[in-house]
Order: sequence, then C-alpha cells, then structure tokens
Amino acid sequence: MGGAKQFPFFVFFTTFFILTNTTSYGQGDSEDRSGSWLVLYGTNKVHEKWSIPLVGILRHHDMFEKYEFAFVRTGLSYKFNNSSALTAGVAYLSSKNYTGSEEFPNATQFWVYEEYSLKSKSKKNKISHRWRFETRWKKNTNNVRINNRLRYRLQFVKPLYKNVYFRTFNEFFINIEPQLFNQNRFYIGLGQTISPSLKVGIGYLKNHFDKSDHDVVRMSLTFKTDFTKKDMAHNTAE
Repeated sequence: MGGAKQFPFFVFFTTFFILTNTTSYGQGDSEDRSGSWLVLYGTNKVHEKWSIPLVGILRHHDMFEKYEFAFVRTGLSYKFNNSSALTAGVAYLSSKNYTGSEEFPNATQFWVYEEYSLKSKSKKNKISHRWRFETRWKKNTNNVRINNRLRYRLQFVKPLYKNVYFRTFNEFFINIEPQLFNQNRFYIGLGQTISPSLKVGIGYLKNHFDKSDHDVVRMSLTFKTDFTKKDMAHNTAE
C-alpha cells in the first residue's frame, strides 16, 4: 500500500529529471535553447454562473535562468453549462527578448482578450477546445505597436493511475495582418490531482516561432476557490 501511495511522486520526480537533463544537454550555444515556465492558474467562483480566472506565468530563457517574461491575466467568465463558457478580460506582460520571436528586444504588453471554451462531457478521456481573440498593445521606449491575433487550442486529458493523468495540447496562433503565422505551442506531460481544488503538472512544451524554436519544461499549479460557499464568504469577511 505504501508503494502505491508513493507512485505519483515517483512519476513526477522521474519526469522532472528526464526533462531537465534532456533539454539541458540537447541544446548548443544557438538561440534555440531550453527554458522553463512556471504557471499559476486559478478559477475563483463568485456566482453559480460567474467566475474570475487568474493566470500568472514566469518564463526563463534557460532553465530557471535569464528572465524572459512575466505575465498576469484575469477577467470574467460566464458558464453557459458544464461544457462551455465565455470569458473576457485583460492581461499584462513584461518581457526581455532572447529568441528573436518578438520585434522589440525589451517590451511591455497590454492585452484585451475574448475567448470561448468547449469541452466534452466524458468523465474519463476529456477533449476540450479553446478559441481566443487578442488585441495586444506592444510598447518599448520608442513606439507602440498594435497586434491582433487568433488562437486555437485542442487539448486531451486521460487518467492514468488513481489521481495521476496524462495531458497534451496543441495551440496555434495566427496574426490578423501580414505574416499570418505567429507561433505554435505543443505540450505533453503529466498531472496529479492533490485535492478537488488543487492540481500540479509537469511536462515538455515546444514553442515554435517563424525563425526559432524554444524547448521548455513547463510546471504548473492549478487551484479553485468557491466564494459562493457560506463558510468561504464568512472567512473572507473576517
């Protein structure tokens, strides 16, 4: 029994070791280097139909080194049913360019976005779709540039062993302007459900741009809070 309980932790440790060593030794001195993403994602329920998403990302160009960008996003989501939701909100990004994927070497960005998500009703293998439209104001010390782009993400999640699951997704970005292709992100990894309101994940993400690629170890923490519960509302008021 004790070995079974330790299995999820063994899986995560092994995955992390393989990913970090593979990306560290598999890259040379070129701009196509390995990096890391630390992702915090939360859903805060404030009404039966309404919730506030919160996303924070810290990205490094090399493994936990060479800060590349910090990103925060929030908004307001309306749930039509258990399968679909509509979200609108804002985001802010502060970046330093290493890969040449952005026009400005040092920049800040302010976003306005709208998205629609749709997921399968299956309790086992879950397939989900996400469509997002973004308007981004990209600014450096010299000028401001406005960019509009569309994103589509297809995601698949499959339970593996008790509270451990497999997750993969591919997200394609296109510009609403000349040079249609913006980037593509492919992810494959594992997740573990710690509790109904808390999950952790780790995996490999390939970020492909027009003239460069970026290999990333992506680690995430996902949480849910429900402010509609009386005990939660009481504790918050105190």
